[in-house]
Amino acid sequence: MSKYNRKKEIEKVPTLQGGVGVQMSDEHALVGLLSTGLEGKFYEMEKTREDRLKDLIRKVAKKDKYLVAQMIVYTRTVFGQRSITHRAAVELAKYLPGEDWGKWFFSKWNKKENKGGVIFRLDDILEIAACYKHFNKDANLSNAIKKGFAMAIESADPYEIAKYQGKGKDVSLVDIVNLVHPNPSSKNAEALKQLIAGNLKQFNTAEDKNTKSGQEVAKKVKAGKITKEEAKVELKEKKSENWKALIGEGTIGYLSLLRNIKNIINTDASLVESMCELLVDKRKVKESLVFPHQIDLALCELESQGFDQQTINRIQSTLSTAYEISVENVKELGMDAHTAVVYDTSGSMQGKEGGYWGFPNASINGKESNYSPLNKASLIAATLAKGLGCDVYQFATTCEKVMYRAMDSVFSIKDKFRQMQGRVGHGTTFGSIFGKLDKPYNRIFIITDGQGNDSILKNSTFQSYKRQFGVNPYIYYVNLCGYDKLMFKENERFFHIPGYSASIYELASKYEVDPKALIKEIRKIRIKY
Repeated sequence: MSKYNRKKEIEKVPTLQGGVGVQMSDEHALVGLLSTGLEGKFYEMEKTREDRLKDLIRKVAKKDKYLVAQMIVYTRTVFGQRSITHRAAVELAKYLPGEDWGKWFFSKWNKKENKGGVIFRLDDILEIAACYKHFNKDANLSNAIKKGFAMAIESADPYEIAKYQGKGKDVSLVDIVNLVHPNPSSKNAEALKQLIAGNLKQFNTAEDKNTKSGQEVAKKVKAGKITKEEAKVELKEKKSENWKALIGEGTIGYLSLLRNIKNIINTDASLVESMCELLVDKRKVKESLVFPHQIDLALCELESQGFDQQTINRIQSTLSTAYEISVENVKELGMDAHTAVVYDTSGSMQGKEGGYWGFPNASINGKESNYSPLNKASLIAATLAKGLGCDVYQFATTCEKVMYRAMDSVFSIKDKFRQMQGRVGHGTTFGSIFGKLDKPYNRIFIITDGQGNDSILKNSTFQSYKRQFGVNPYIYYVNLCGYDKLMFKENERFFHIPGYSASIYELASKYEVDPKALIKEIRKIRIKY
């Protein structure tokens, strides 16, 4: 036995619920925070999260500024995060003077070639500029930001320039154009000219087409050519023509299509079939960066509208298929049924009374917001259950196995899982999980906000479970709220998956081959090209 060179002890820290855990590395903590947003959560107010973001960017940037930039671009373009990436980009800007790639970081992301900067859509420019103005007391944008914005605008097409003008906002696109003076290209010179002159109109969008139709009909009423009743009929006909053109040409954006399901049905029910075909277009689902919960929310909205059952059934079937497409890689994980999925139903997953910290306060017909961590956890659990045919458990103060019917839809399984909240208490005792598992599992998914009231680091039920069944399972720790305290020690059999996106499943398929898969994926981001 070594007398002097002893085994290094795990540095333990208190969790936010009073248990004992370990501190996440700065790099993984930053990715976790970027992936889950700035909005306050159950254990952290927004100001606390913002302060933590600034501190983590400072710490990681000291070691590797480029990695911080890659993390921000990755969470914007892959995870689909918006506001927190804008705030992070502004914070990183103070560390970029002298970096030749700084301007590229503030340039446009090239979707076709998977490279470029943090500007995924042109309105990201406006949000970053407004954020910079807010936190720098109206100081001028840095040179890197101005050069990057100019590059982004130079590569934009007329449609983007028209769509993301930001009229009526504190910072509009014309403000940025007048500030950075981009060099027009042959494809966008006329659009930029019209933008500066104040004459640029949107085109080929549902909002633009329907607004114009409304204006045309209103003029006829004012001129006495038609009555108000006739105007209602004509406007509905014009809107039907607009939807028909956008859907038929496939030019409507996927998220816009999701948001307008109700309007399309109310305008012209004959468009339901062609709309459904677009909703299950695999290319559109992938390119839109649509989140599974956005499809779920669209379904809840549909069910509250009182449409005839035949229409509801058709849309339900379509959205269910669309959801399956958005997470289809779960069925190709290479995992077998020797997998346990454990989802957290503790009180902190549901949120505070009267609202959910960090999630929309609105409800649908009195139901809990679809954005609560509990709803997210239930949906991920249902997705894994459906895809893998594995065992499912819920845990809080205690733990229990949950039964489900594999023939049910993902949404039906999710609703059943969600409704079980409260049956096993409201605390968060991670040790209860491993005392309940009754067979050897090769891997265990734990979907949680990650803050327990106990410890599983040493001499715990986790260690007892491993000894009893002679296994050392892989642990997939899906951290929905981005806290920086972990209940497990980071190692080659513990995989931290931050945030909530379809990438959860893609990452899971890579981790057992390479425990450092997430950081390696982030390092593949090419900002300068």
